[in-house]
Amino acid sequence: MSKLAPVLILVLATLGGCTASSSPPTASPPPTASLPPTAAASPPASTPATIDDREFLSTSVTEAGVERPLVAGTRIRINFAAGNLTLSAGCNIMGGHYGVEDGRLVTDTLSMTEMGCDPPRHAQDEWLAAFIGARPTVRLDGNELALEADGTVIKLLDREIAEPDLALVGPTWTLTSIVSGDAVSSVPAGVVARLQFTQDGQLQLAPGCNQGSGRWALEDGILRITDIGLTRMACPGAAGQVEAAVLSVLQAEQIAIQIEASVLSLSVDGHGLQLTAQ
Repeated sequence: MSKLAPVLILVLATLGGCTASSSPPTASPPPTASLPPTAAASPPASTPATIDDREFLSTSVTEAGVERPLVAGTRIRINFAAGNLTLSAGCNIMGGHYGVEDGRLVTDTLSMTEMGCDPPRHAQDEWLAAFIGARPTVRLDGNELALEADGTVIKLLDREIAEPDLALVGPTWTLTSIVSGDAVSSVPAGVVARLQFTQDGQLQLAPGCNQGSGRWALEDGILRITDIGLTRMACPGAAGQVEAAVLSVLQAEQIAIQIEASVLSLSVDGHGLQLTAQ
């Protein structure tokens, strides 16, 4: 894909500051269920007694018992997976290996993406990195996690409770990023691409320039889209490039699909789309 701007390539740098985070099915019968899990916020049947392979979102931050407000619109997000930790405070993404020793969270040198941040979020990134580097104590109570170091306490809630995965059917999904290998391109200003899946198997789509519809079916985590019909407007420039990228994914025979909270990811052979529920 060429000349989609602006283009953001996540490059991990040693933390020292932040300068910039089978053939297609027939049209019938229509699917009878959307992608699980649904938007219900009920907790899992059994709650893991470990932080491993879980993600947590902050619910409060205090320093010496006094609330420490986060930058407006931001939230601390920490993910523990296969011995690796990733965390963010609203701008860059930090990562490294982790372990729990004598009740404390221990990490190696963190790496960080180099996205441009406004000064308040830049400072918040640095504050969170310093907090994690101070080896905070870890207290897990079911779905609630508390990290404490030097009088600062960050309380968090399991992401599946704080932000349940949405169903595929219902939301209008708006394109936010186009993925090509390791590169993630943001959607150019003024270009809008949307998808909406209905319970009867219909797909309404506006891939960036034209508009149309199709059919969808979901089986074993694989999405198939057929019978796409679009208007035939000429689409020069960025709108045409976005539309080509969207259709290259939607017209594939098999599309891998994942929903995490309000983000829908569609991928085909290293290329994909990221959309957010509206």
